[in-house]
Amino acid sequence: MGLRLDWEIESEQQVVRQATGEDPETRRQRRRRRFLILLIPLILLAIIGVVVGAVALRLREVDAEVEKVLVDTVDAEIATLRIGDEQAFMNFQRSASDAWQETQSQAFDAYQTLKLDSSIQLTGQIIDTVVDGSRARVQVQEIIDGTPYIRTWFYWRYEDGWRHVPPDYTFWGEGQRRESGTVTVYYQAVDDSLARITAETVANWLQTGCDSLGCETVPTLRVQIVADPGFKTDWSPDDPWLLRMRSPYTQLARMDAPFDFSLQFEVANLVAERLVSVASNDLQPVYPADVFYLRSSIVSWLVGRFVSINTNAFLIGSLAQHYGEAAVGLLLQALEPESDASVLNGVTGAATLAEANLDWRDFLTWRLALEDELIQRGDEGSFLALYDTRDETVRALAYDRYNRGTLAGSRVVVSVTPETTPAGFRQLRAQAQIGSTEQSDAVVFRLMNEHWLRAN
Repeated sequence: MGLRLDWEIESEQQVVRQATGEDPETRRQRRRRRFLILLIPLILLAIIGVVVGAVALRLREVDAEVEKVLVDTVDAEIATLRIGDEQAFMNFQRSASDAWQETQSQAFDAYQTLKLDSSIQLTGQIIDTVVDGSRARVQVQEIIDGTPYIRTWFYWRYEDGWRHVPPDYTFWGEGQRRESGTVTVYYQAVDDSLARITAETVANWLQTGCDSLGCETVPTLRVQIVADPGFKTDWSPDDPWLLRMRSPYTQLARMDAPFDFSLQFEVANLVAERLVSVASNDLQPVYPADVFYLRSSIVSWLVGRFVSINTNAFLIGSLAQHYGEAAVGLLLQALEPESDASVLNGVTGAATLAEANLDWRDFLTWRLALEDELIQRGDEGSFLALYDTRDETVRALAYDRYNRGTLAGSRVVVSVTPETTPAGFRQLRAQAQIGSTEQSDAVVFRLMNEHWLRAN
């Protein structure tokens, strides 16, 4: 073995150290660099987040300040209505058209009249506020005779503040849809509560109507709520099952019941009429046959069922009461363009109309009104057909009445008493009230060949 120099030994040790691992100092430096690389983006993200948060907070503060100024403006405007300061009220109004100033002047007068004639509370409670840039929509509460209502007002932010401006129905909220059963309602955000109630209510009406009329299937109906105060609720001319309905919020709307009675009544009549048309295969009654009244009475009865009111459809109501609601559908299907009242015998199974246990008040009221209509039309033949002209006395009375012309005041049959004459004829003695007076006439209708004919 030879001698080894010191520098050779040190060189071998250095090689061994290099082979056994990385220098600790180098490793620490690399870790530090890696940490900084990760930390710097995090710091930048944090800074951006703080800036964005600060901007968002400031924007919310600005929005809150803008909305507060709007709310204060509405409060002040309502205060002018309370105290009756027309000039101050008009100072809140702004429009390029003089028509708006005139409209609001009339609105001010209407409020003052309400304050005198009824119990109105201008509560100033704001139900909803939506701000979109320089425009805003506000819904405020009013209580009239104990009933809460909503008015929808529009505002524009000018340099001198918010001002009450004409309605902007393009600012009615996002378009939405709501479904219930076979009913789909299309609407905008303002009409959300109305859409919910409408969908549920009309779906129930369709089911109720079809249960009574015997529809093969419950029809699919679409409702479009239209933000237009002058719009008339009606069927679309392009789609027989698209009902276009006005939004009540364009005027004074019930807060607790936006689908109020008047609007329900409009829609109920349209739906009932359409269901009857479908169930009867679009029956077209021939005037003045009894079917003309029977069909309209079925519509009226359905409307009463829908909105829970008495529509004085006594005949159809008694048919449903004594023979089941399905009997109404059977009657409708049995009707033909010139059917008379005897068609009811096939539905009730009674031997004669006199034994059917039906309430004839509204039918006889229609017959009395029909007399006057036929006289006005100059239709002598149809007029005489309403009388038992085989009786000489009755024929003379009919001619005399026709020649004298129509009676003053409508007649409404308020009671009917069944009778049997000594000769065995079945008849009805009706007590008819004349107009709004307390006077009444006794009118007799005799059953001849299953026709109720006037006998006095």
